[in-house]
Amino acid sequence: MIIKSKNFVLKLEEILKDNLPTERYNELENFVLKLIHSWHSGQQSFTHQTSGSTGRPKKIEISREKIELSARATLAFIDPKGMIKTSLLCLNPAHIGGAMVIYRALIFNQDLTLTTPSSSLLSELEDNQMFDLVSMAPLQFKSLSKHEIERFKIILIGGAPMPIIKNEYATSIYSTYGMTETVSHIALRPIDKDIFKTTGDTTIKQGSDQSLSVKGSITDHKWLETNDIIEYVDRNSFKWIGRKDFIINSGGIKVNPEKIEDHLSSQFKKAFMVGYIPDANLGRRVVILSSENPKKIDFSGLNKYHIPKEIFWNQTIFQTESKKIDRRKTQEHFEKSLW
Repeated sequence: MIIKSKNFVLKLEEILKDNLPTERYNELENFVLKLIHSWHSGQQSFTHQTSGSTGRPKKIEISREKIELSARATLAFIDPKGMIKTSLLCLNPAHIGGAMVIYRALIFNQDLTLTTPSSSLLSELEDNQMFDLVSMAPLQFKSLSKHEIERFKIILIGGAPMPIIKNEYATSIYSTYGMTETVSHIALRPIDKDIFKTTGDTTIKQGSDQSLSVKGSITDHKWLETNDIIEYVDRNSFKWIGRKDFIINSGGIKVNPEKIEDHLSSQFKKAFMVGYIPDANLGRRVVILSSENPKKIDFSGLNKYHIPKEIFWNQTIFQTESKKIDRRKTQEHFEKSLW
């Protein structure tokens, strides 16, 4: 196994006999090298932070056994013949999505290349360098050209909702569903399909409020109730609708902002969010907050009761460290700007 970065190219054996941390490397590199040391020392639990997109970030202890279960379930799903040999890390490894890139590489002896987590994820790499596997956020994916996308054999997109798009690439691309509590994703769907299929032995059920619950080895075979609303297909399949706690009640109509964002995403090049403003009659009036300059938006195809009533341009759209929209912070900042 070889680990590469802009500051080094090292064999696993060289890393394991080196003392850490070191001033020769940057913060990201030292974090990854320390994690590799901890894994090979036989450490049995690891701490990772939740993204903070739906509440305050918190740290969660994850067992080595759960990490291995997650890694093997993912690879059995996307690579049953064991063809993946190289991976790229372009996510923050402090969060579970980025950390699992490292863990999968260690468990399956994949060569691993590190790059600074950003929207320009290929800027530090050699021209036309190819990889078998990469995990990235939707905003990172949107920044890539067709040629850049096809530098990867398999792309996993997670951390935030990904719209259904036509796959016109020579690359297998999956949208993922999961959270830190499930040790990264427990379901995937091809980007041109709307149905998620569970990985490993995970099964699902739907509550009376349409919320998703999951159960399997990754949850100690106990039902884990989520705040996600789904359309149930079968015990291993579902369509994701949105977050229960993001629903906007506007005059008695329950509006799902993520579905509206999904529908309008192709019309925005930069970050935007569906939010609300107080309204004497409706309670909350649905609006769009956009970081872009004014332009015409086509709302055709949306339910007339779900069409945002106003657009507020040049707004600050906050993001979490894992590149998700920070809805709470963005909404609070927007409301303060109205006072």
